[in-house]
Amino acid sequence: VVAQSDDDITTRNIAALAGLGCPVDLDDFGTGHASISSIRRFDVNRIKIDRSFVTRVDTDRDQQNMVAAILTMAERLNLDTLAEGVETHGEHAMLAQLGCGHVQGYSIGRPMPLKQTFDWIEDHQLKLAKAMVLPRRAG
Repeated sequence: VVAQSDDDITTRNIAALAGLGCPVDLDDFGTGHASISSIRRFDVNRIKIDRSFVTRVDTDRDQQNMVAAILTMAERLNLDTLAEGVETHGEHAMLAQLGCGHVQGYSIGRPMPLKQTFDWIEDHQLKLAKAMVLPRRAG
C-alpha cells in the first residue's frame, strides 16, 4: 500500500479491502512515505523492505544491521517480509540468512513473457525442492 496522504477515503478503501481478505503490503518500507506509523494506520500483512536497504547487504555491515533490525521489528509485529531490488546472489543469500521471508529482483528473475514465466516457475520449483535450507543467523 502506498498512500500519499491521510485522506479518509483512501484509508477506508484500504481497510475495506483488508476486510475482504485482501492482503495489504506496505511498499518501500523505510522511506519517507512508508514509515512505521503506516503499519498502524493500515492493516498491513507484509512490509516490502526498500531496495536502498537491500543494496550491498551482503558486504556492508551497516546495511546488514539495518535489515536485521527491520526484520526483528516485523517478526515482533507478526508481519511477513519481502526485500525489493535483490540483484545479486550474495544479497539473496544474506537476506535468507537474516530471515527475510521473500525476495524480488533481478537475481531471482528478469521480466519475461507469460509463456516463459510458466517455464521459469516450473524450473525454479525444482531448484527449490533440491535446495538446502539455511538456518537463520542469530542477531
